[in-house]
Amino acid sequence: MRRLLPFLLPLLALAQAPLAVEGEARYRGYYPLGSWEGRNPTARGEVVWQGEEASGRVCLEQEAWDSGNAERDKKAREILRVKDFPRACLYPRVARLEGTRFVVEGELELAGRRRAVRIEGELLEVPGGYRFRGNFRTRFSEWGLERPRFLFLEVRDEAEVYLEAQVRRQNVR
Repeated sequence: MRRLLPFLLPLLALAQAPLAVEGEARYRGYYPLGSWEGRNPTARGEVVWQGEEASGRVCLEQEAWDSGNAERDKKAREILRVKDFPRACLYPRVARLEGTRFVVEGELELAGRRRAVRIEGELLEVPGGYRFRGNFRTRFSEWGLERPRFLFLEVRDEAEVYLEAQVRRQNVR
């Protein structure tokens, strides 16, 4: 066993090495006449994943949300209180395969509140790492946020959030 220890320690360190995460979030909101979508390409962070346990943090800059409509984006920044809470962060706690779905559970911090979240999707192996695509539903009311209005139309309370990220091993020196 003593002879194997020098060889096993680097493998153990590699299994617990931080993974770099880069990606984007998109949301879809609904109103009586249709829907609209916004995107934010600033998701960055690192996670450690071992077995089903996960830790770390992935954040995005709230100022970067873009729906293609400057007035709508300005209102969204006001609703999210971006000046007080410039980042939204995901803190993963669990990452596991459930049947054919890859599930990430943890906490999302948004506009000064922290709530449990479950993201379901797929994890695909790609050159240099993995690609995660997943989504979850949430409600403005769960976060204590005002629902946007467009003219006389109020946006539905529920919104969909889509995530896509590249996950790569960081260079270990």
